[in-house]
Amino acid sequence: MLKRLQNGNSAHYMIMFVLFIMLCFPGSAAATTHEAEILIFSLSADKVKEQKGVLKIQISTFSPIQQVTVKGKPSKFPKGASLVWLKIPYTLNPGVNIFEVYVKTKLGEAKKKIRTIYETPELLNQSKLGDPFQLITILGAATSDNIEKVDDSDNKSYAFSSSLLFVPSYRFDIFNDSSIFLRGVVMGDQHHNGTFESKEVSFKQASIEWEERESWAGVLTLLLGTNEAGTREIPVTSSPRDSLSNKYKRATRDNVYTIKAKQELEKDTTWNWQLDRKKKHVEGSDDDSGYSTTLSAAYVTPLFGVKTTFGGTLENANLNGTYKDTNALKTKLKVDYPIPPVTLGLQYDFSQTEDRIVDPSLAGKTKTRNRALALSLNYPAAKWCIFGLTQKYERQSSNIVGSTYKLNTTQLQVILIY
Repeated sequence: MLKRLQNGNSAHYMIMFVLFIMLCFPGSAAATTHEAEILIFSLSADKVKEQKGVLKIQISTFSPIQQVTVKGKPSKFPKGASLVWLKIPYTLNPGVNIFEVYVKTKLGEAKKKIRTIYETPELLNQSKLGDPFQLITILGAATSDNIEKVDDSDNKSYAFSSSLLFVPSYRFDIFNDSSIFLRGVVMGDQHHNGTFESKEVSFKQASIEWEERESWAGVLTLLLGTNEAGTREIPVTSSPRDSLSNKYKRATRDNVYTIKAKQELEKDTTWNWQLDRKKKHVEGSDDDSGYSTTLSAAYVTPLFGVKTTFGGTLENANLNGTYKDTNALKTKLKVDYPIPPVTLGLQYDFSQTEDRIVDPSLAGKTKTRNRALALSLNYPAAKWCIFGLTQKYERQSSNIVGSTYKLNTTQLQVILIY
């Protein structure tokens, strides 16, 4: 009995509350009811590729329609109708076009904005390319168990470092299928153990690129660039300084000339190649200065449903020193396996560098081989933010004294795209 009285009181209080709301806000309740009895639909596509066409609209009401306007202009409809189909001829402007539909009935009125997007080739191209300005920022932290890259027989040193990389670019669209890019790269790192401060580096690069997107080779790019690298010097000497900070001495300056292309063969399958010609200047060492030519290529395809990358590089260095010329061969195999929301990557790299001319003071040609295996995990937290974790094992063998080592590196990166 008590429970029944409590339920009755609860229902009584609820009814009193609803009546109170209706008395306080009668207009709101009526407006909601009246708008709900008027339904306005667009029967046409939201996106069109023709400038002229017809917008099809359906209006459904419970009470007879008294007035209909589209963009402020009255539209004809059968008298007393409660179901109306309209056909509104239009000539669109490129981009978003708004049609405001107003309907009035005996019980109320309603408005609805209908968006129709006219997709011109220019707009589609602009949408595909994105904003002209882009800034990529990469924050990194890494640990190394053999920072000095010594042999197993020596004492290894553990180190922790952080890095910061900025890659700004600006695009000037010349034609629908070609653009000019101004790009820059600024990078610096810091070792959080004073013992290894001298291993800190800075790097800057500026380049201008011409990109042709509808060429015989696919997306074809021509690049002219210059870069500078510096190393931390403790204590500071009279050596030529880095252009951004006097804490660093200038190590190298290079001029780079590049031609590269990327072609889509079929869905998710691409082929790309790149040819670099580099003029190298090593500060304080004319023998190590000179020219190098590099040819690289890569083929990306979904092998057994897994994104697979095959890559290779040939490098020929012609330096000023008599016995400094080298040939280098590099290969890469990488697979990326998506496990939503992350992507798991596995990469194997192999490289071999050897002298082209035997130095009579040595027993024979010097040869260095490097092998690296990396396991990575990438998580796109948002379109503009990607987290990456990489564990890398590197092993190098060489007949050059002091060039054989093993190294484990763990790196965490945060990539921000603006």
